[in-house]
Amino acid sequence: MLLALLALVARADDLEKGKSIYVARCQSCHGATGRGDGPASAAFVKKPRDFSAREYWDAVTDDQLRLYIVEGKPGTIMRGFPMADEQLAMLVMYLRSFPTTAAPPTP
Repeated sequence: MLLALLALVARADDLEKGKSIYVARCQSCHGATGRGDGPASAAFVKKPRDFSAREYWDAVTDDQLRLYIVEGKPGTIMRGFPMADEQLAMLVMYLRSFPTTAAPPTP
């Protein structure tokens, strides 16, 4: 029981650290809720990835996501953001939380 509780606390801490990385490096383009509607997105012809779309998460692996983060995504404005493996893992964990935390699109 104690180990399970410690694991939950560690996961929550990692999610919070992932969020701080997201806010610092991703939010200006992808937006606070990950919908690709950050303030910088207004300047782009093609909008940034919408992380609230379930279809995206069904199609992308963690390895692909790590590669996009570190090296950028060819054919898009997404540039690479090299970072330590531990930070990358926390960011990916936070990004994967968007489908369950982002508000549904308005009609």
